[in-house]
Amino acid sequence: MPVADIPGNTATSVELVDRSATEQLELLKVGDLSAVELLAACRDRALLTEPVVNALISVDWDRATDRARALDSDRSFCDGAPLRGLVTAHKDLLDTAGMVTTYGSTVYADHIPTVNNPLVDVLASAGVVVIGKTNTPEFGAGSHTFNSVHGVTRNPWDPARSAGGSSGGAAAALACGSLCVADGSDLGGSIRNPASFCGIVGFRPSSGTVPGTTSADHRITMPSNGPMGRCVSDVRILLTAMTGGSAMSPRVETPRVLFSVDHGDLPVAPAVARLVEQAARQLEAAGWRIESGDLPLPSVDRCFETLRSLAYFLMLPGLLEDSRVKETVRFEIARGMALGEDEIRTAVADEILIRTAFDNLFESVDLVLTPTSQVPPFPVGDEWVADINGVGLAIYTDWMRSCSRLTVPGGPSISLPAGFTDKGLPIGIQLSGQRGADAYLLVAAELAEAVLGTAPRPPIDVLSGFDPAGLPPGPIT
Repeated sequence: MPVADIPGNTATSVELVDRSATEQLELLKVGDLSAVELLAACRDRALLTEPVVNALISVDWDRATDRARALDSDRSFCDGAPLRGLVTAHKDLLDTAGMVTTYGSTVYADHIPTVNNPLVDVLASAGVVVIGKTNTPEFGAGSHTFNSVHGVTRNPWDPARSAGGSSGGAAAALACGSLCVADGSDLGGSIRNPASFCGIVGFRPSSGTVPGTTSADHRITMPSNGPMGRCVSDVRILLTAMTGGSAMSPRVETPRVLFSVDHGDLPVAPAVARLVEQAARQLEAAGWRIESGDLPLPSVDRCFETLRSLAYFLMLPGLLEDSRVKETVRFEIARGMALGEDEIRTAVADEILIRTAFDNLFESVDLVLTPTSQVPPFPVGDEWVADINGVGLAIYTDWMRSCSRLTVPGGPSISLPAGFTDKGLPIGIQLSGQRGADAYLLVAAELAEAVLGTAPRPPIDVLSGFDPAGLPPGPIT
């Protein structure tokens, strides 16, 4: 970007925040942009969009400004840090010392941790400027971001629709340009679903890759923290900072891809199927080798549901009868409490079998291509999707199986923008790789992005013109 185009010269802050974090970082490194200027640009955008979107919570601009000024005034402070000066906010499931961290629950409405989650410390060392937290559903349960403490987060493309979840606040704020990059966490699709809904990129790393992922028991290995951004290169720089890994990239030429639009048996909304199939054809035309087929995931839904419920029971056993906690969380706790040892042992054994079968798949293919979400962003007043194409769904996580089935194998998955429905709603594709092949998947995702493109920013002027009082409310909790 020419010097004349940066803030303080002729460009507006609106233009700056729509650039990739990778571009912003380069401007910061060469001194053509200050951390204070970037923070001010993000704040300007947040002031426009937050009254409608409600993605950012516990915001402290003064604290963030002090951090940005310190970075600008002392070049030795965080010198060489990989994200120095980029603006972010931590998901409200991540303990942040001195900052209200509610986990989306009234039970913790006034909770201020005294110790950081390890990932918070890692990112602080990487040089980020933290402005607050990003909204999440209560205890991260469900892929729709609403709670009784902070309210509902709305989709930047249509504020009458869900932003997804549980990293919905992060996805919406990124799409709006209020953040440069953001951390998310993912069990059943909590990074990938909101990325699809908001038209950004969300990466779930291989299990055990990112520090700070909490687990209540050694048998619970599915949860993962991960990076979110507006393009793959942004996700790459954030993941590198999170893991301290090498920036070296493997060579990827002509990926061999197993493509399944429905996993063999999942209901998928027609608009999603059309755009995902279109994306597969575009990649095939670009030289990718696409083969249709089913995924080797025996007993995957039972395995996921058992271990998910076990995790909630072990984390939150004292909240089963607490009426302040939403019904779906108490449902998970109750189901986990009722599990017998044989059921748990079977689920753990199934997870091992599924991971082995999925690993073996990559002897003949390099990637798996599926829809990220089975549906487009749904109405903001619905707690969850109860029907797809006339197929009734009994449990609040049933509509998320296009993601949750690819959680269990333990490998990396990424959601990329694939286009928009006739109603202008974003749809994502999901690329998944072999365990440990995160670097390969990221390179392949950049190749796919070069074919499919990145999503534009939402219509900020239209979005900021909405009267929040005139929009449909979120679910009643």
